[in-house]
Amino acid sequence: MDGVTRIGVSLEPELLEKFDRHIESKGYVSRSEAIRDLIRELLSENEWKDDNQHMVGAIILIFDSGVTGILEKIGNVQTEKSGYILSSNRTALDDGKFMDIISVQGTLGELKALKNVYTSMKGVLRGKLTMVSPSKGFMHYIGSKN
Repeated sequence: MDGVTRIGVSLEPELLEKFDRHIESKGYVSRSEAIRDLIRELLSENEWKDDNQHMVGAIILIFDSGVTGILEKIGNVQTEKSGYILSSNRTALDDGKFMDIISVQGTLGELKALKNVYTSMKGVLRGKLTMVSPSKGFMHYIGSKN
């Protein structure tokens, strides 16, 4: 295996059994790949804490179109914050509810603030910000419910 270093890990039998069940349910074919993913996720936490880190991602909103002015408010934010917004897509759900997927880019701090603008609106039922560090490909998310 070129470019790979082997390591040994000691675990209690019960912990290993739980880990094996978990990774099997997630579809991992090996412990090594599951451990690599856990390490990548752990390392990505540093980027997640740096509000100055440049990120690319999506804000996903579920909102009730029956709430007076919600469509106009969402549109106004997209106009006012167009420097962060790359694209948006709206999908009709049941009972007057819609899902918007808004592609965004900016610093982590800017994107968190933008998500908060949306999720604080009356009529937004759920909001989630999912981000990827363009340089490393690590994924992060923040969810909220009003």
